[in-house]
Amino acid sequence: MNPKKTPANLGAQLALFSLLAGGASILFCFSPLIQFPLGMVGSTLAILSRLYSDNHFSGQAMAGMITGAIGVVLSLLTFAMVMFVYHVILPNPELGPQYNQILQQFMDGVGNGTIPAL
Repeated sequence: MNPKKTPANLGAQLALFSLLAGGASILFCFSPLIQFPLGMVGSTLAILSRLYSDNHFSGQAMAGMITGAIGVVLSLLTFAMVMFVYHVILPNPELGPQYNQILQQFMDGVGNGTIPAL
């Protein structure tokens, strides 16, 4: 039995997919190259679901919009932190070696099993 594709049903499906994409964008918090597009897709699908649902946001669409926006903001913050490290910390003659030493200690701890791997 195939359910009919009504505009309300399509709006509910878009809202669900916006929630899933927004949630996935938060889970990929260490990869802004994946996180940013997922957040944008989540927000876009939430807006599209509004068009198919009599111009109101359902609960899932609102949650998809919020999680998508959080994912976009987190990806921009992560990208800004990476740029800060590469352009300010590493070129500094005092902070660069200290940062590399701390990073090496962390990587050694992950390799020894003292720090659980992500």
